[in-house]
Amino acid sequence: MLVLRKGIVVVDAMALAAVVMEASDGGSKYALLKVTVDFRSVKSQPGEAELSPAADAFTQFKHLLLPVTDGNPYLSEGTKQAMATSAAFAKKYEADITVLVIDEKEKESLPEHDTQLASIRWHLSEGGYQDFKVLERLGEGGKKPTAIIGEVADDMNLDLVVMSMEAIHSKHVDANLLAEFIPCPVLLLPL
Repeated sequence: MLVLRKGIVVVDAMALAAVVMEASDGGSKYALLKVTVDFRSVKSQPGEAELSPAADAFTQFKHLLLPVTDGNPYLSEGTKQAMATSAAFAKKYEADITVLVIDEKEKESLPEHDTQLASIRWHLSEGGYQDFKVLERLGEGGKKPTAIIGEVADDMNLDLVVMSMEAIHSKHVDANLLAEFIPCPVLLLPL
């Protein structure tokens, strides 16, 4: 799902995208436009930086946020996919990437934290992207990852947030709140 300021792109298993945008005619509040997109042409494997023609519309994105909310030090498949996609966008459009590592535990209580950071570096470099920033928001137990992502997106004036639907399904992130409060588009990649 791609959440835009003026609309939502929803991708289902059949790779049918429905774009809901505000109508400018003043009559109806919303107009529905259906577009068929072949997402099989998107290659998000490490080392590849190819994007589908539909992704070419995203050339104005110059600063990407890549939130990492899973506790797996070697990264989940969804996070790996988000990293490969972010690296492909950044490489193709000369954008900057900021990786946001979020965990409710303090750094001292995360024995494999350094392993996770090394995995992040490795996966982004495999995608052809090596110059990125890492922000860590650790030990903010009472604060939800969705709120942290929103704060960072506001503070950094980002152009795009890229993450896997895995973060939504695992209940780490609330997609409704992201769509409501994030000031930039959010690209949620299907599992």
